[in-house]
Amino acid sequence: MASQTNSYTAPMSPSSATPPSRRGWWSRPIVTLPAEHDRESTCHEFTVASIPFCSGIFTTLAVVVCIFHFMDNSHCDAKFTIQSIAVYPSSATWHVDFLVKNPRSRYTIYYGDDETAVKLGPLNAAVINTFYYRKSRSHTVFSVDFDAEGNPNGDIFKQLYVKLRAKHIGDHIDDDDAGHVDIRRICYVELFANSVSISNTNASAADWRVGFVARSPVTNCKVSLQTLKSRLLRGDKVMSDSLSQSSGCSGQVLTRDKTNVVFENVVMPEVIDDVIWDFRVDIVSKVNTNVGDVTVFMMATCPDIPVKFTTDPAGKVMGSLHGNMRRCDYIFRCNLGNYLQP
Repeated sequence: MASQTNSYTAPMSPSSATPPSRRGWWSRPIVTLPAEHDRESTCHEFTVASIPFCSGIFTTLAVVVCIFHFMDNSHCDAKFTIQSIAVYPSSATWHVDFLVKNPRSRYTIYYGDDETAVKLGPLNAAVINTFYYRKSRSHTVFSVDFDAEGNPNGDIFKQLYVKLRAKHIGDHIDDDDAGHVDIRRICYVELFANSVSISNTNASAADWRVGFVARSPVTNCKVSLQTLKSRLLRGDKVMSDSLSQSSGCSGQVLTRDKTNVVFENVVMPEVIDDVIWDFRVDIVSKVNTNVGDVTVFMMATCPDIPVKFTTDPAGKVMGSLHGNMRRCDYIFRCNLGNYLQP
């Protein structure tokens, strides 16, 4: 008698079945638009569906603006490394070589003679010459020759301060910049003391003539200066004070205006060395430009003017500016106030 065996498989309980995968909240759509053949999307549905796209655009713009703001306000990261120093005791002239790591592309450094100022610790110095060349895309070789106050013999432990002019692309003047008016927005002006001449010297007094030159290298404005008041000082001591003693162009507008200030019967200081380093000239001038009908008043101070004294074979003492032009600091005012008071 044959036998038959039947197999039976029990069904799996629902609890043991693999549950369907669930999408994370981050991947779920905010809203599901209906199919084209079903019905048209409502304005609310379309607005909600476009939120991620608009948010992505605004986020990208915000990131770009933040990056641009960071780059625009980043500091000038130029680095100066001294390569060599040479001192010539016979002439008191220093020669210093630098290797400069160039700043970011938004900055430009100017290495010209008139753009360079040097101090050796508290001692004044006169720049004689500068030299530079682009060594590579990232580095510049810069050299400066200067005479320093005092005797360079022996060991010297001083901080060397070198000041150069630099320009940042996008520089602007804030509305609340104290002491300046709108002329700075349209005319960038630089003022230098470019000459000193001492004549009619005798045992006690002499006539001093100090020359000034105004430039506008960035905006190329034509500037005219008319000096209204001037003072000659040594340190904080006033040597001569005058009103309206100026020559040059008072009304004519020139590209590079030059003017002279004359101080008469100035008591001659005692000259121990051949150079006196701490003369200063303060001037008050009326400034006219070729940009609009703008007239303002400039209050300028030109510190640390070195004057070198020499004696000719006849024993006559003469004086002249030692080194290159000296940059002056200034502010603009809309009115004179008490500046012309004696």
